[in-house]
Amino acid sequence: QREIEADHPLFQPDTLISARDHNRFSQSRNWRTPHELPQQGILFDRLSHLAFGMQAQRQPGEASQVRIDYQDALDLLAHDRANEVLQAGEALGVLEEDLGRDAVLYVHQLLQEYFAARWLAAHPEPYRVQRAWRADQVSPHLAETLADLADSDPLPPLPGTGWEETTVLAAAMALNPDTFITDLMAANLALAGRCAAQPDVRVSEQTKATLRHALLARTQDPSADLRARIAAGLALGTLGDPRWQRHPGPHGDYLLPPLIPISGGTYPIGSDEGHYDGEAPVHPVTLHAFQLGQFPVTNAEYALFWKAGGYEDARWWDTEAAQAWRRGENTAEGAKQQWRENRQTLQANFDNIRNLHQQGRITSQQADNWEKIARMDDDAFEAQLEEWYPPGRQTQPAFWNDTAFNNPAQPVVGVCWYEARAYCAWLSAQTGQAFRLPTETEWEAAARGPTGRRYAYGDDFDATRCNTFETHIHRTTPVGIFPGGETPEGLIDMTGNTWDWTSSQHQPYPYHATDDREDPAGDARRVVRGGSWSFDPVNARAASRNHYAPNIRFDNLGFRLVCASPI
Repeated sequence: QREIEADHPLFQPDTLISARDHNRFSQSRNWRTPHELPQQGILFDRLSHLAFGMQAQRQPGEASQVRIDYQDALDLLAHDRANEVLQAGEALGVLEEDLGRDAVLYVHQLLQEYFAARWLAAHPEPYRVQRAWRADQVSPHLAETLADLADSDPLPPLPGTGWEETTVLAAAMALNPDTFITDLMAANLALAGRCAAQPDVRVSEQTKATLRHALLARTQDPSADLRARIAAGLALGTLGDPRWQRHPGPHGDYLLPPLIPISGGTYPIGSDEGHYDGEAPVHPVTLHAFQLGQFPVTNAEYALFWKAGGYEDARWWDTEAAQAWRRGENTAEGAKQQWRENRQTLQANFDNIRNLHQQGRITSQQADNWEKIARMDDDAFEAQLEEWYPPGRQTQPAFWNDTAFNNPAQPVVGVCWYEARAYCAWLSAQTGQAFRLPTETEWEAAARGPTGRRYAYGDDFDATRCNTFETHIHRTTPVGIFPGGETPEGLIDMTGNTWDWTSSQHQPYPYHATDDREDPAGDARRVVRGGSWSFDPVNARAASRNHYAPNIRFDNLGFRLVCASPI
């Protein structure tokens, strides 16, 4: 519009743009979509073809922003007015001419991708994003990738083709979005899910439903590479997982979690293996039947509590300590005290830090950080704690805005015990059913079963069935992407991924429900179960008992629900 208003000769009617598009630009600034440009003249058609051709010439490993010889640009434009198109591109600030190299490039990679996407939307080529996803076909193999990683590096996604971002942009401009997405599914299922989830991609509900079920099947396919299952799970989270039913409630919408019935009976609790004193002795506990959440509570579920003003509504915070936390009192003290205790342990066992690294139980980065903490003087350490855990009122989970943890399909983390119980109270009011945290014995009985297996899936640890330190992901994964890791009843992610809060105070065994350990009042430490992505197999055992102050909000700490009344 600037060039038209300046009466630039290259932008006169029926030159590089049509008379109609010239008039539209002259008379209105309101276009239907942010990505719409004139369609009838040759200018933007040729600029799109140029960007697509430039991107197609890029070799693997080369920079995303492509620079080509001026003559090659003319050849790609393939039009008798190619020189004028390049001049117009420069006048618009889209193209840049490098006279020293006699070359042409788009002024920014994003502009190159945008114009390439315009061409791709009109001339789809889904094969350009096709990649292997079966474990026996992926290259490099997962084992090779893990072997090449530094111990502190997270597992990267499957290698891309360089066309992923262009395809995402193209999906929003596609003339037939349903066909575009359907064809894309066969080439790159996770990318199809990512494209369809964009709010400006007008895909039918039928196509979305087909895509959701295909993504769900991929997350549970044992032949799929772990990275492909993660990608499918993340895409499914953004698109909407069909396993959760969305309902309107008196306090806004809520998601009803899938529940697994656990039979009443007598279960073995505890362990005499000798790993930690607090696990002994093994003893029987008799439980009534209950229903346990098949998955830990996800970000998608918790987001509805957050959007409904859950942090503002005092009704869900039912103890004095919970109300104080909601007001912003002592919100950081639990984490600070935990680190003070950790520091004392590190100082007392300083020489063992490197041994833990050599044994593969911590990363080199963790070892460096722990040694640094152990060497700090008290004042420096307290200043560090103040930086890590500033005091004050909290109105969302601690990692709510961290892209490593906030996909809708990932379990919510960074929630303290009070927040977990507030969510239970809110969901109970929404559904008319009694939701609460499990007792630690309910959690262990569900994970171990009546035979007392060591892990949720069996007696022997298997890193391919769970997300623990050994899996090398170094963050939470979408729920339910480890086929073979479930209990016989169908409980998911009971080994690894997150520690789950329980209702129980940390007290010595044997467990007695009548000795006040289930009293929700006060600030006693509460038991957490299940290990997590950052802990080793010893801590991932179903009998392992960890415990934290109820106001702690770590990135490996979430929760799952018990429904004490039938749905």
